[in-house]
Amino acid sequence: MASKSKNKGSYHERWFLKLFQSLGLRIKKQPLSGSLGGEYKGDLLWNVDLYKDKNLFVEVKYRDKANFPNVFNLLEDRDVALCKRKIGDPRYCVIISDKVFEQTIIPLINKAQDYDVLINTSILKGESND
Repeated sequence: MASKSKNKGSYHERWFLKLFQSLGLRIKKQPLSGSLGGEYKGDLLWNVDLYKDKNLFVEVKYRDKANFPNVFNLLEDRDVALCKRKIGDPRYCVIISDKVFEQTIIPLINKAQDYDVLINTSILKGESND
């Protein structure tokens, strides 16, 4: 039988899993909440780029109050930390390391902006996207 703490951790991992999946993100739960290490480190595995098969290791933390671990410690050997609290606004925070932000998130934003410009330019020129 799992401990109360492990059950609580698994509940909040599933909460983020369902939330991110409902937002259209490709994310899955890691076996044994990442305790196996290696390719199974982190609580969740988030595939952010379908074409490059880029996966981010995600750590989930929940607290009743605002007593969270140091965010830099949360990101040790992880790419993203998700911190959720019982009450208050914001309800949760997404913390991304500088390396992940610069090397993964920014290129994806630029790709989306380039695509938007291409689509809008085509529409203005009367071109079809079929």
